[in-house]
Order: sequence, then structure tokens, then C-alpha cells
Amino acid sequence: MGREPKSVVKVFNKGKDNEKKMKVELFPWEKLDYVAAIKKAFGIK
Repeated sequence: MGREPKSVVKVFNKGKDNEKKMKVELFPWEKLDYVAAIKKAFGIK
């Protein structure tokens, strides 16, 4: 559909004492892994 969802590691305050690495998910709204569950919940075939 749109952009490919993916997980990446982002670094904040790189090189400083309070450097923080976080794994973030980009474009999670593009995921299609809940289509079947949503269709079932609403009774859509």
C-alpha cells in the first residue's frame, strides 16, 4: 500500500553523557497484520 514499516535503532544525544539508544518502529500504521482480526470483529468477509 504505502511505505514499508520497519524497526530501526535511533541514537539521541550522540557522544554526550546522556546518550540514549532506542528501537523505534517507522510507519506502524502501514502494517497489515491486523486486517483479519478487524474483519472478524466487524463481521466483514
